Amino acid sequence: MNKKQKYCLWIGIIAFAFVGLTSQIGNIYTANTTTDTIVYISKLLVRWVVIGVVTAGLIYTFRDKKDKKARDKQKE
Repeated sequence: MNKKQKYCLWIGIIAFAFVGLTSQIGNIYTANTTTDTIVYISKLLVRWVVIGVVTAGLIYTFRDKKDKKARDKQKE
């Protein structure tokens, strides 16, 4: 993992934690119905999935070309 990939990974971890800490989790306990609770949890999970996908995409994008060439040679 190169420097850019590590940077993207740490940004993703920070974003993941920030969204989890600042989401509307407090509203789960004050929600009137189970449906409200499910909606809040669903929104949180969707945000976490989006952060994970974007982080993985950035890590894949910033991979070294040397590593790619080495893998291609191993396949041959």
